[in-house]
Amino acid sequence: MSELASLLVSVLGVFALALFVRLLVRDRDRVAFASVLVLIGVIVSVAGLSFDLNLTADLILMVFLPAIIFGGTTTLDVQRLWRNASLIAVLTIVGLPLAVLILGGIGTVAFGFPLLVALVFATIILPTDPAAVISIFDELDVSERLAVTIEGESLLNDGVAVVIFSTLLAAFESSGSVTALATPGGLVAIAGDIAVVGGGGLALGVVVGYLAHAVMRRLEDEMSILLLTVLVAYGSFLLAEHYLGMSGILAVVGAGLLMGAHEETHHKMSTSEYHVQELWTTAGFLVTTVLYVLIGAEVRVSAFFQHAGLVASAAVLVVVVRAATIYPLVSGTNSTLSRPVPLYCQHVMVWGGLHTVVPVALVLSLPDGFPFSEELQVMVFGVAIISIVVQGLLMPEVLSRVGLGESSTE
Repeated sequence: MSELASLLVSVLGVFALALFVRLLVRDRDRVAFASVLVLIGVIVSVAGLSFDLNLTADLILMVFLPAIIFGGTTTLDVQRLWRNASLIAVLTIVGLPLAVLILGGIGTVAFGFPLLVALVFATIILPTDPAAVISIFDELDVSERLAVTIEGESLLNDGVAVVIFSTLLAAFESSGSVTALATPGGLVAIAGDIAVVGGGGLALGVVVGYLAHAVMRRLEDEMSILLLTVLVAYGSFLLAEHYLGMSGILAVVGAGLLMGAHEETHHKMSTSEYHVQELWTTAGFLVTTVLYVLIGAEVRVSAFFQHAGLVASAAVLVVVVRAATIYPLVSGTNSTLSRPVPLYCQHVMVWGGLHTVVPVALVLSLPDGFPFSEELQVMVFGVAIISIVVQGLLMPEVLSRVGLGESSTE
């Protein structure tokens, strides 16, 4: 069998498993489809089977993630997102770096890692994923404002995390420590990188998306619109990431928001635009389906049990640290909001922080020779599995306990 034929068999095998799962949970609206997919992948790994399709950082970041992000952002309600922009900005710009510092400091004791390694792990594992959040919230009828807030935070903090991750790796390659970053000048440099690399990528995406939106409104041919959206989704990522040294993830976020989520587009969407948007929704579903199964199948069971203590402690600490940042930051921001976020919604925000796609991509991109790389990979995959399976499967119960879900209002 040729390599291409073997790859096609693997992809079809993933879709066959996904179809089985979909039929299994279709009448069980309290079971998250994404969680079961990952669990099926773990079962495949335990059974000693494998797919002829290996996960790599480039495959996730350059192929899977742009499709997931672009498809998700084009359907977001920008007006509602803008009304919650101050909260999302605080959670991204203040909350994520603060959480990295807290978990990095605790990690030196809890995991026995040097400070640099602990900070790298915190940066890798803490960003929440739009793929995981969007897929699970699509399965459940969650309050629109809460869903937009969590999705918005997820879409933005991935780009910020990648910038911090790159800065820490640069410190490792230059001196092997974070001493230079702990100085006032080092902290200013990190803030500058976030502003230039992250903010620049977002601004670039906004410009590309706005121009593409203006072109799209003059097109009637469905295939032309589809080709334009593909160019924007992947072109903005490549232009920002590989040519301008900016955040490709945030470029896709900006492009998707400005291209697809204008009020006039949503309320006066042409038939062709609607069909193209449905195609992107379908593409996102297919991509996440493959991705979740492969993440589960990549788990090395023997290594997982060998480092079970590290995995368990990391999974608990990630939730604790997220709670330690979400509650005070949201409560503090409530004073500036016309409609404060109630405490029971904050509970959902803490529990809804799922850590799968971007953490897996970042840990796979660690350079050769990075200290404790084996432990870090096992911990990240372990937390990713626990996050989406345990938190995902219990999400309907959490929503029910706090009075949200099918009958929820704004």
